[in-house]
Amino acid sequence: MVYKVAVDFSKKTKLKTQAEERVSRPLWWVLVFLTIAAVAELLIWRTFSRVGVFIPKDEPRQVGFRNFYNISVQVGTIMLNFAVLLALLSMFLLAQRLRENGALNQKRTAGLVVGIVASALVLALSLALLILVEDVLAATLLRSSLCLAFVGFAVDYWQRNPKWQARLFISLLAWGYVVPLVAKLLHDLLPATAPVVYEPLIEAGELLVLLNGFGLFVVYGSDPKAGGPARQMLRHWPALLGAVVVVGIFLGLTFITVAESFIVPILGLYALGYTMHWPMPLYAVALFFLAYTVFYNLGEMRRDPQQKAAALGLILIFCGGYLFNISDQYLFALVGVLLLTRPEVTE
Repeated sequence: MVYKVAVDFSKKTKLKTQAEERVSRPLWWVLVFLTIAAVAELLIWRTFSRVGVFIPKDEPRQVGFRNFYNISVQVGTIMLNFAVLLALLSMFLLAQRLRENGALNQKRTAGLVVGIVASALVLALSLALLILVEDVLAATLLRSSLCLAFVGFAVDYWQRNPKWQARLFISLLAWGYVVPLVAKLLHDLLPATAPVVYEPLIEAGELLVLLNGFGLFVVYGSDPKAGGPARQMLRHWPALLGAVVVVGIFLGLTFITVAESFIVPILGLYALGYTMHWPMPLYAVALFFLAYTVFYNLGEMRRDPQQKAAALGLILIFCGGYLFNISDQYLFALVGVLLLTRPEVTE
């Protein structure tokens, strides 16, 4: 009898493991391709297409560039649609993966359940808005669902991470999403209050995001075994070099276009939703810590599932941006936050 019970238990365990593998293998590659598509869409569609607007293309000698620009815009459109489909598939596979490993049935997972259910509502409302277009009720429900999703994932993250650094990071991340969403809700429902509260709330939320640049480095980019922050960065010099290059490109483009000072704010607002109202050094410092942390985790992906999840999750959160001016942006953010909340899904 004992032998039979042991055999049955072994069979159930084996079947459960096989079921998890069937989910985890395609999930990992979907997440990888989603990250690549999100970065490509950000660079080609949201950035290059806007830069090209300011470059003359009507002269006969510029026919080659005009053709290149048109092709790039078409490729960017394809990447946009491809990234949206991958984001939808990722959310479905992530929910299935969490169900397979029993995460949704454990104690103290109310936040995770709320986040998953709210995310499902977000996906349904996103599809509804494709038909209804500018429907106030659907947009209100969508933003409310987004708030619930981010808060739910943040609560789950908070409960699973007792260290104050991690809790401060997720609090700033969640408020960085909730504050602008509330501002937009107030703008739509109480337009008379818009001049008083909308812009201050938007700028306050953006400041929280910028300050969290150092917070994410402390949680996901620091290596206590290497000593202080400076020594850590020198030890992981490829990540440091990558961060310096990224920030150098950002500052270089800023100074090159200083004569056309409206280009940088337009790109910041259109591509990622940043108003760029705060001092430029804040953006450079936040970008440096983000870039270093991403490169650091990319280099350490094989060692720990948490670093795999952090590498892809932080990239998707960055591509998701701040104000969610384009439909795919909040999908990237949802996937990224869920990866940080439940890094075991990448095992």
